Amino acid sequence: MDRAVRPEPRPGGGYGAAERRRIRAFLTGLGLTEHQLLEPLAAELRQRGCRPRQAWRLANELTQSAVADHYNRITDNPQATMRASRISEYEAWPAAGASVARPTLRVLKILSTIYGTSWEQLVDLADLELMPAAERLEFQEAVARRSDDRTRPSVSAGLPPEVPHFTGRAGPKKELRDRVQRHLCGEGPAVHVIDGLTGIGKTALARYAVVAFAEHYPDGTIWADLHGHTVGRDPRLATDVLEQLLLEIEIPRERIMDDLTGRATQWRAAMRQRRMLIVFDNVLDSAQVRLLLPQASGCLVLITSRGKLTGLAEAAPLHLDVMGWREAEELLVKLGNLPSRYDRGAVRQILETSGRLPLAIRLIGGQIAHHGVDLLAESAAEFATRAEELKGNQGPQEFGESVAAYILDRFAAEDESLRAAFETSYQRLQTPAQRRGVRMLGWFPGPEITAETLATMAQTTLGEAKTLIRQMFEAGFLDPAEGGPGGSRYRMHDLTRLLARLHAERDAAPGEHAVVLARLIAAGLAVARRVGPQRSSVSRWGPSYPAADAGDSAVEQAMAWLTREREMLLGCIGATGPTVAAAELAILLGTDLFGEGHWSDARWLYLRALDMATALADPAIECDALNGLGHVERMACAYRTAHDYFERALTIARDLGDPERLAVTIWGYAEVIRRTGDFERARQNYSDAAAIALRTANAKLHGDAVRGQGHIERMTGDLVAAQRHYQEALRIARRIGDRAGECWSLWGLGNIARKSGEYGSARKDFIAAYRIASDINDFLCQVDTLRGLGHVERRFGEYESARDYYAKSRELAQRIRDPHGEADALQSLGNVLADMGSDAEARDNLCAALALYEQLGVQLTERTRADIGRYNCQ
Repeated sequence: MDRAVRPEPRPGGGYGAAERRRIRAFLTGLGLTEHQLLEPLAAELRQRGCRPRQAWRLANELTQSAVADHYNRITDNPQATMRASRISEYEAWPAAGASVARPTLRVLKILSTIYGTSWEQLVDLADLELMPAAERLEFQEAVARRSDDRTRPSVSAGLPPEVPHFTGRAGPKKELRDRVQRHLCGEGPAVHVIDGLTGIGKTALARYAVVAFAEHYPDGTIWADLHGHTVGRDPRLATDVLEQLLLEIEIPRERIMDDLTGRATQWRAAMRQRRMLIVFDNVLDSAQVRLLLPQASGCLVLITSRGKLTGLAEAAPLHLDVMGWREAEELLVKLGNLPSRYDRGAVRQILETSGRLPLAIRLIGGQIAHHGVDLLAESAAEFATRAEELKGNQGPQEFGESVAAYILDRFAAEDESLRAAFETSYQRLQTPAQRRGVRMLGWFPGPEITAETLATMAQTTLGEAKTLIRQMFEAGFLDPAEGGPGGSRYRMHDLTRLLARLHAERDAAPGEHAVVLARLIAAGLAVARRVGPQRSSVSRWGPSYPAADAGDSAVEQAMAWLTREREMLLGCIGATGPTVAAAELAILLGTDLFGEGHWSDARWLYLRALDMATALADPAIECDALNGLGHVERMACAYRTAHDYFERALTIARDLGDPERLAVTIWGYAEVIRRTGDFERARQNYSDAAAIALRTANAKLHGDAVRGQGHIERMTGDLVAAQRHYQEALRIARRIGDRAGECWSLWGLGNIARKSGEYGSARKDFIAAYRIASDINDFLCQVDTLRGLGHVERRFGEYESARDYYAKSRELAQRIRDPHGEADALQSLGNVLADMGSDAEARDNLCAALALYEQLGVQLTERTRADIGRYNCQ
């Protein structure tokens, strides 16, 4: 080194910040990179009087505090308490005497990771003289490895190029970094399996690891592609791979043994003292890679595979999932070269169809980049249309084209296609039973599957289904979903589903799809029949079944099963053709969902049942479907539509001559016309329904009809008769365990007490009703009881408390989309705000209430107009 840069050494001096900058500048001028200059810079600082650990810290321009912080992060131990003072002691030892801490071998290895060197570079003769014998021996071996004159393979010839648009993956990158750091510290496993779906980015993540961590493994990097799922290539034999590995570490060809066991033994013996980063990419199964593992503690092995490789007990899995929405969008924008104001809706549709799979995004992104942004909108529109076709009972389309094949084939570029990549996974399944299992997945209409469901579809035993589903999981066709009381659940990627659907269409027996759906529908129907009317808040319409005990564990299990499998059952009903069983299941499931507040799903199910009834020419199913639709529209406050549905149902019910069907239809019709102000006809209908319910011993319907009579008498001013009806309805509800009926009867009694000036009793009834409504998730009753409590507080002169109750009632009504409840709350808010002197706010709320009432077509508009008139609102 030039003397102008290197002054004469002097004890304890010559390595201040300014001097280090001068030395660094000189080394940089020689063309050394920042990493390359660390070793000569540390050597120069040692010559000027630095101990080795201090020299390497200063070469990295780190303070002792920064080193301590980095040390604590690497150890990943909540109890880690490394401090700057301890780093200072390590640097001074042993010169500072026995009172300071000695840097153990573990400490030296962690510091070497921080400083970007090997641990033996951090010790000198003074350290070695006091080192334990075992650590001195390891020092000797480390130096021997460094000074070995063998040529190390710095980078394997098989290393693929870096991925130009490797986007996101912050979580997996951090996980890999943490694992590498633990390995460098002598902790944690040495073998890691990156598993995931075809095209998920496993190879890209492993390639990132080589770039990020190869420098920590001074003996080099080896990359071997095992072609486990390479299109057009057979998986490589372990014998051939071992030959490549031995040649890469420069074992002469003439010394390489011929047999598999001999080569594996040679490989492990040669690797025992090495520190290398080894990647086995595209592995088929555990058997293919097991004998390739070096079993050397200094080597880090990364394996990528579509399968789970559960046969490698010593390996730590790292599952790679699909990209997040934001990073997937970023990748498509980059690859498609999209302008700044791109169509986000179209991008979202493409990402949804691709399942946010990096390979699929790359393939279609390349198409968009070359064909222009018009292809973005065109592709998105086509995908949306095809996805809808796939949801129905669609096999091959016009001209024999399969929707599944069409979508898969859109993700292609020159000689690379998504369909071909997925196809290798299917063809390399080990048994015909596994391939049949994948085809069953193609017919499955739900988001998550269980062994129980697969057993139903395939008509096999539960034990056989469990084995099959585990094998498909290990092969990468399924991923675990959140479990629960029903056991393990699995989900499949959308593109895996397309491949399975393609093979189901191509290889299954004719009519198998309809048969599989019929099996699932029959199983769902059996469960729905066991549930009975448990979750319906109103009188049940449709086929009658024996009443079940609400506390019966079998009934509770059936209810839980319906909740878990809701999406699967909806998919079955959407995909099947018209059958009596499917229509009955649609009505039973619709009634169950109606009682749970899922009105949109219930409406769809009733419409589906109505279509089937028309196709089957079945008036009973048609009547039940119309009844259900009437109730859904009633709850949505679409009273005119509900009125039409009930009138159609009444005509059919009278023709059928079924008294119970007729009674529930009459009662539903009364519920609608009561809300539109037709009190006389509603009174007669409630009375007729109650009479039929008594004759047919339908206690639930009887209670509902009697309570309806109470509503009519309350609204027409006969409080005594109304109270009598509500009390009778309450007794019936409590006798049969009808909590919804009990809740609404208490609400009615609360209103009678309020109108009679018995505000304490009214409050008590409203609170009791609200508690039950909360327990059973009856949000409509919660809306009305909150408003009732507001009325009581207003009568007590507690205007602020009343306003709060009304505001909560309105908020809940808005959340559940109950415009009638919202209008009632606005009406009440307007009046209490007027009491409080806030005339402007009162007018605003009353005008909003009037607009809703007019939209609903109810007879409350005149009263609201009168209230508005008092505040001159036009």
